[in-house]
Amino acid sequence: MHFGHLRPAVELAEAFNLDRLHLLPNHRPVHRDAPSATTEQRIAMLELATQSQPQLIVDPREAMRDKASYTFDTLTEFRHEYPESSLVFFMGLDAYSEFDTWHRWQDILQLANLVVVERPDAKMSAWAADLLKTQQKTYGSKAIDAAFGVIERRNVTQLAISATDIRHRIQAGESIDFLLPQSVKEYIDRQQLYR
Repeated sequence: MHFGHLRPAVELAEAFNLDRLHLLPNHRPVHRDAPSATTEQRIAMLELATQSQPQLIVDPREAMRDKASYTFDTLTEFRHEYPESSLVFFMGLDAYSEFDTWHRWQDILQLANLVVVERPDAKMSAWAADLLKTQQKTYGSKAIDAAFGVIERRNVTQLAISATDIRHRIQAGESIDFLLPQSVKEYIDRQQLYR
């Protein structure tokens, strides 16, 4: 968990007046390669990174599933836990552009609202742009008051930091200072991760 992830999370929690924003590390990501750190190590780093931000909640439910974890399943659980709440799912523009490949994507829109976060160099697919036209409402700095189905685009402070670059720097013996919280850097050093 680096500052490129943390800064947008804080901004989104503030912009939508969220009491809490659940961060969901995944045990077996469906749309990307398996992580090189263990699930337990990734949870530990996320907890270290967020310890000073009480509204950011490390939620290990997806990490504890010993099978492919789908957003639909997680949002179904949240809907049962918070039946009266307006759920908001944040996703990067790169992920949103492939949203039609997600498991039960239409049903996700019946469970939650989506906020599509701008990402550097990400392009929106034509399919995603068409869906946005039909579902978009702009709430500005207010919380989304719809129970589900709204899609909104949001700009956040973009820090050109990537986990892949951090791992490459560690492998090359280069400094990762000021790319992630010091507590996470120290954990990586202690655990000899990404060497």
